[in-house]
Amino acid sequence: MKNNYVVTTSFQYMIECTCPSPDHTFIIDVHKGDIITVTEEKKYVDSLGWLALVLINDYRFYMYIQELEDFVSEGKIFSVMDLDLKINYLQYKVNETLDSLDKNNFSFYAKELAKLKEIQESAAVY
Repeated sequence: MKNNYVVTTSFQYMIECTCPSPDHTFIIDVHKGDIITVTEEKKYVDSLGWLALVLINDYRFYMYIQELEDFVSEGKIFSVMDLDLKINYLQYKVNETLDSLDKNNFSFYAKELAKLKEIQESAAVY
């Protein structure tokens, strides 16, 4: 089973080769709305830890699992399910603030909802 993550904040990622030659690194641009697919293929490298095979755009490479967890905790990426849940929650909050005529919170929740819906629409998994 593959796990898909939607990029919510653009960033650059440096791909490091786990081979003995240290000069095999390059940087890819990861854009808001891109999909990161984490496959079931994993490997363990002594002194480095666990890596998972990921697919981003046209790239296939191994990424440290800890880095993926860091991206999730920093809010740079959301799982597809988490994105759907967040959108559902924000839609509820927008409706709630409309019912209570709370202009300040309505504006905040509506902007957040619009941002996430834009990301959702640009993602290729929908």
